[in-house]
Amino acid sequence: MILRKMISSAALGCIAAGLLAPPTAFAESPIGDRIVRIVYDIVFDGPGPRGANWGFHLAQMKDGRYCVRLGNPGRLNLAIIQKAADICFDRIPGTVDQSSVSTSQAFDTREKGKRILVSSYHKGSIETAGNEITLNITTCNKEGGNDYRCFPKRFVVHMNGPDCSAQVTLGGTTDRAGRTTCEHYAAR
Repeated sequence: MILRKMISSAALGCIAAGLLAPPTAFAESPIGDRIVRIVYDIVFDGPGPRGANWGFHLAQMKDGRYCVRLGNPGRLNLAIIQKAADICFDRIPGTVDQSSVSTSQAFDTREKGKRILVSSYHKGSIETAGNEITLNITTCNKEGGNDYRCFPKRFVVHMNGPDCSAQVTLGGTTDRAGRTTCEHYAAR
């Protein structure tokens, strides 16, 4: 009991002295108090449509988590990202084994007028090196009673003052990322 109190007191002293590193703070994060928005073209190499665009937003929430909202809905603010985030990491580096499952209805493209239930979840990791942020995110979807099919993606974002750039790698499909744009703006 005495040893436990001594260890707890020593740990509290280290935290107070700044010797134990807290989760990455705004000042230490490559994105700081910015929202990063990436948009990329998807080039379909298989049969079907010839292209589309997609993207994501990445921001550090006020509670310190780093949240990602997948898709290309335009510029989002912190409140929307927090409410609609697809995956959030508690810290950098960090991992998530499985986000919560979301379900929605969609039209079945194989049969006109038929609606199907689609379930999705995400898993992945975030890490930084200097002014570079790397996200490895796998999206898993299933239609109705089918098994989940998972699609990995790798996003590497380079922050450079007022500019940013990104490389997008789509895995598990014959599709690839084409033209990619990166912007960041004040997190509000």
